[in-house]
Amino acid sequence: MTFFGALGTAVSGVNAAATWVSNISDNIANSTTNGYKAVETRFSDLVHNKVLGDSPVIDSNKHGGVLAYAKFENRAQGGYLQTGVSTNFAVSGAGFVPVGKASDVTYSTNADGELVKNVTLETAPYYTRLSDFTLDAGNYLVNSAGYYLMASPIGTTNPALFQLDDSPIDPIPSSNIDFTANLPANAEIGTSFNNTTTIYTSDPASTGEGVGMTWVKGAGNTWDLTISAGDTGQTTFGPVTVSFANGSTPPFQTGRLESLATADAGLTVSASADGSPATIAFTADFGGVQQALTLNLGNFNGGFDATATSGLTQYSTANGRQSNVDITQDGLPGGDFSYLSFNELGHIVYNYDNGRSQTEYQVTLANFNEPDRLDRIDGTAFQPTRASGSVFLGNIDDPDNPAGVGHFVTGAVEQSTVDVAEQMTNLIQAQQAYGLNGQVITAADQMLSRLIELKS
Repeated sequence: MTFFGALGTAVSGVNAAATWVSNISDNIANSTTNGYKAVETRFSDLVHNKVLGDSPVIDSNKHGGVLAYAKFENRAQGGYLQTGVSTNFAVSGAGFVPVGKASDVTYSTNADGELVKNVTLETAPYYTRLSDFTLDAGNYLVNSAGYYLMASPIGTTNPALFQLDDSPIDPIPSSNIDFTANLPANAEIGTSFNNTTTIYTSDPASTGEGVGMTWVKGAGNTWDLTISAGDTGQTTFGPVTVSFANGSTPPFQTGRLESLATADAGLTVSASADGSPATIAFTADFGGVQQALTLNLGNFNGGFDATATSGLTQYSTANGRQSNVDITQDGLPGGDFSYLSFNELGHIVYNYDNGRSQTEYQVTLANFNEPDRLDRIDGTAFQPTRASGSVFLGNIDDPDNPAGVGHFVTGAVEQSTVDVAEQMTNLIQAQQAYGLNGQVITAADQMLSRLIELKS
């Protein structure tokens, strides 16, 4: 190797050390950047062999060198920082979140005079692990780097720009009222008990309508049931004569519901049969809203189970009062949108002020054959390259999970994968390598100067 070869080798070493320091600097600067993936520096040796004559050995000039290059660790898993923000999540395991970059943002006014934000995304795909999303004024989920979340309808893998629809949720009208209880056989004739429940109509403005049941002890093993429901038209239904067996009509056992009977044309009662449902159907008018309701009284000849009330019964009680009363209905009220959240499956959950929730969209994750070869973009985002391979989209709730994606950690963000202590150790090594290569350059320069002096 000639003096000039030594200089060239040392210069490559200086350049390699400078590249190393540059990567370390980038890592340290982003040690607190959520979603950032640390860059490692790799080195490879260079051997130059220039043949000057016929002999590859005698007539050759060999010198070496080094080349530094960045080794991206895009698939590395960072730690989790709990934020408590319902629209934040971290990805645990493989997968990147599809996001979009706005190419155009315009504003318009809707029919209610409200300002509406309209976003057009670039056609180029982007992916990230930075999921510190928040709702902006246009009801888009945007992360701190300005990328917009893309989500898929539940059960699909077709990510598109997500925009929250914060409309109120419609009520689910009640259709069934389930009532079971034990009526006291030792109650005196004329004793009455009142039970009430709240049902919901299709009217979004309604907060619930009351339905009342009045039980009056009749002669023998009978009770008269009157139902109060509705605001107009027929508001009182019944009475319905509810009869219990006295043991003389097998297979009906003593104290169990035996029959229902009524003369009210507004009611439809079910026929008695051992084990069949005992129901009373009617239609009430709540301010112009017709509501068809069915009162379910369990089963004829049904007994009582401590874990499941299977029938209306009549047995004596110590205080002569009703016991084992259970009233439920299947309707739900409407409500205004309250807040947005994510669950562990990546489903976007709409939460309402009435305690209800629903999901329509989910975050579909993207995976690649070689994630470490993704191209890095500003804002801790990535774009696919030929080396990374094609994108595979998948949902964690897919039993097959063909894309091999991980799951979600809610209310958290993924932290930087930079280990500052490791970077400082690398920095010391890079400084020493830089200095030693500089010494080689100095030594080669001194030797060349001495050689020049010999000529004079």
